[in-house]
Amino acid sequence: MALRRRTMLAAVPLLALAACSETGGENANRVNEINRDRFVSGDGSNYRWEEPDERFAAPRLTGDDLDGEPIDTDDWAGSVLVVNFWGSWCPPCVAEAPYLVEAAAEFKDEGVRFLGVNIRDTADAAKAFERRWGVEYPSLSDEAGRVADQFVDYGLSPNDIPATIVIDAEHRVFSIWRGEIDDAETLIADVRKALEPS
Repeated sequence: MALRRRTMLAAVPLLALAACSETGGENANRVNEINRDRFVSGDGSNYRWEEPDERFAAPRLTGDDLDGEPIDTDDWAGSVLVVNFWGSWCPPCVAEAPYLVEAAAEFKDEGVRFLGVNIRDTADAAKAFERRWGVEYPSLSDEAGRVADQFVDYGLSPNDIPATIVIDAEHRVFSIWRGEIDDAETLIADVRKALEPS
């Protein structure tokens, strides 16, 4: 069940995904094999801060998407955000992809922004993943783990993906998912709650 106390967050450091020295396009298949061997799926826990005064500021995320276009979450001020850390080489990321796509479609006309953070991947593999699953929202390219490092104090350990964070309209953390999302309805309910005026 979701936990509401902020003190639980310190017990679950969330996403200090380390940089992988074996990135690059020369041997993408080998890189993906190494990443599959290294990754550790989250424990499936979901932490939620339903009271606005319990929430804490989310970091500003900046970088380039998979096509080299700049992204800055400050440009989305006033929008609820759903940030999902994923890799094409990660089996639970494959399993949850349809649920994220379904949730994104649910909120397409409600100003909710979905953002992927693609971890230790090649651009070709990541784009193929998005085409396969019909992912229409952008993803930051985070081969070196720079974006993920901003979540080291939020409870994610190295190689612990997938992970999903729901951020309210004032860009405070509403909920953190450690591990695979196994249905769209629960994520949709979290976003609906985050959309409520605070």
